[in-house]
Amino acid sequence: MNVHGLKQRVQARDRLALVVETSATELQQKALPALRKGDVETAEQVLQRHELEVQSLVENLRIYQAELYAQADELAASQSRIEDALSRFSSLFANMPVATLLVNFNGEVREHNQKADTLLGLRRRGDAVRFMHRLVHSQDYQTRVRPAFHEALACGASALDSVSFHSEDGRVFVGELHIATLPSSEPGPVQFACAVIDRTEQLQTLQTLKETAEALRCSQTFLADTVRLARVGGWTLQGPYRQLSWSSEARAIFEWDSSVPSSLAATLALCTPASQQALMSALAQAEAGTPFELELDMHTYTGRRLRVLAAGHAETPAGGANPEAGSRVLGVFQDITSQHLAREQIGDLTERLNVANDAGGIGVWDWNLAQGQLFLDQRMTQLLGLDGPLPGSLQRAIASRVSEADAEKLAAALQRCRAEHDGLSIEFQLTSGPCQGRWLHLTGRAHYDGSAQAVRLVGCAWDCSTEKEAARLLSAKESAEQASQAKSAFLSRMSHELRTPLNAILGFSQLMRMEAENGDLVVKPHRVTLIETAARHLLDLINEVLDVSRIESGQPEIRLRTLDLRAIGRECVPLVQGLAEARHVSIADHLCEGPPQLVLGDALRLKQVMINLLSNAIKYNRPDGRLEISAHPVADRVELVVSDTGGGMAEAQLANLFQPFNRLGAESSGVEGTGMGLFVSKRFVELMGGTITATSRPGAGTVFVVSLGAAPLQ
Repeated sequence: MNVHGLKQRVQARDRLALVVETSATELQQKALPALRKGDVETAEQVLQRHELEVQSLVENLRIYQAELYAQADELAASQSRIEDALSRFSSLFANMPVATLLVNFNGEVREHNQKADTLLGLRRRGDAVRFMHRLVHSQDYQTRVRPAFHEALACGASALDSVSFHSEDGRVFVGELHIATLPSSEPGPVQFACAVIDRTEQLQTLQTLKETAEALRCSQTFLADTVRLARVGGWTLQGPYRQLSWSSEARAIFEWDSSVPSSLAATLALCTPASQQALMSALAQAEAGTPFELELDMHTYTGRRLRVLAAGHAETPAGGANPEAGSRVLGVFQDITSQHLAREQIGDLTERLNVANDAGGIGVWDWNLAQGQLFLDQRMTQLLGLDGPLPGSLQRAIASRVSEADAEKLAAALQRCRAEHDGLSIEFQLTSGPCQGRWLHLTGRAHYDGSAQAVRLVGCAWDCSTEKEAARLLSAKESAEQASQAKSAFLSRMSHELRTPLNAILGFSQLMRMEAENGDLVVKPHRVTLIETAARHLLDLINEVLDVSRIESGQPEIRLRTLDLRAIGRECVPLVQGLAEARHVSIADHLCEGPPQLVLGDALRLKQVMINLLSNAIKYNRPDGRLEISAHPVADRVELVVSDTGGGMAEAQLANLFQPFNRLGAESSGVEGTGMGLFVSKRFVELMGGTITATSRPGAGTVFVVSLGAAPLQ
């Protein structure tokens, strides 16, 4: 039943009710007064009309009741259809493939489907109200979404793209918003169905396509520039008539005018006879399905010689193509004339270098630091005596053939070469392998990348054993000559030193003999004392010569035992006290006053060393100078330190300090000595397992340090 039928039934019901009211009123107004007046006839007429009207009313009521039953059935059927429609709508709304929301005109979200929950991250909020402006960027909502609702209200629908959405779980995405006004027959607020479609992936794909298109454009530009710079040109050989065509780049390579057509015959005409045969054979192989790549000797249209790299492969027709068209060979020509000339020059230089290397016995090495690869030529491999696979490091390749000390020196030199842009130059002796005992000289330099990091070391090496032996012999010759000169000087000085006490002894002995011959011999104590002093000095000189002789013959007698340096100092310091007082030098003895300093040494030789150092510190000191002696432990050793405030020494003097017979220019100073004391002291200290060093500067005095092995406490 439609709306018009329902209105007619309502009007019929109203008319029946009016008839009932009118009949009752007429009955009261006419029948009752007639009865009161006794007018029965009039009352009967009124009652008869009323009865007829009641009967008509009853009939109409029966009809109306039947219509009401029919209307109730129709309403029940309509209710069922509405419920079915609502069910379908709810199912459709819930299962929509896009996020869908029901929104009031004021932006309140009334309902949403599962897709909207997932896309917009909608969380359960109980009875709390959710508004659309919370899900859309504020600027988009005010400037675009609100006007779209008004447009949908006026036109029934509206759509927006590139809307910025903010989901409740914090995700931001760009999508489309479609708004449709929902029809309603009942008064109330207007509702809208809103569909949200996430276009983030599509936009990203579109952006990627744009970037790819831009990259492709750049690649095409780069490829065109590369083809131009690399002098590469394309060609096509189309069968079965073997029509050959060139690209514009190929025409530029061969300096071929664009008005002259290209052909296979023209191409072959640019080749030498040998290259013609090679190109024809290669084209035949390509047509048979075998790609080719070969170098050809050709010339340009103007006659300039070229070296050309030709490559090609066959492209068979597709399944739908005309099989009679035959195969097509595609290829390129590249002008490699410059590279060919460079290869020839490199070959010539390499041959000359190999001849020079063979003549000089030079081996070449190349260490790629970036890739961890090492190359050694045959000569270098023979010099090192290596066989089998090479390690990836030059340091490891050489370390197995040299001593540990040389390996450390090599590692340090390689590190300096890499880090400090310093050239490599080092010599080492092979201690193992078939070339054991040989000396090698290794040189090289580093190559760096754009960030100044060393990526490659290149160098060479040669056998320098002959040079080392010659240098050793020369050094030995010079040392022997210096020793001979020093010994000659020593003998000259020694003869003077020996003659002085001998002349004193002879002189006083002759005086005593002459006095005895004259009969007036009287023993004079001072003469005897002078004779004794001269004899003792002569004995000291002879003892020093004997010590040197024992050291040089390798037969000094050394007996190591535990000694206390304090006890040695207590014996030695008083022996030089008189010399110190005579020369006005003060002695600061920190040794005897300190804690025990136990060392392993020979008591006699250690006294000799200490007395020698103390006497030198006094003799070569300045007037009113100072001498200090002390000792202190250092790790597992004990250092005896003797320092003075004398004139000091230069570096050149320090270099020759411990050489025998060398007094470093003190011969004319008036200070007694033979130049043997420090040499003997150094050898004695070394025989006791120790070391002796000196530091000095002109005008700042000298410090001697004797380092001996510490003895355990008893």
